Amino acid sequence: MTQRPDVQELWATGDCWLGCGRTGVPVIWLGPLQWDGQHAPVHACKPCLDRLKAQALAYFMERRPAAV
Repeated sequence: MTQRPDVQELWATGDCWLGCGRTGVPVIWLGPLQWDGQHAPVHACKPCLDRLKAQALAYFMERRPAAV
């Protein structure tokens, strides 16, 4: 069974791709961006990741099916 890596090991110094434009900050890899047959690694800083998570949670809560 594979152990989950320490969360601190997932963060690296780099550039945030989610709009803040900050460089040389702690970022985490979100996954690859695919466009026109090319791939690029997408990273996010903590403030942008928190904003993205809040936006996703709001989306999920609006579309939550009613309990039966």
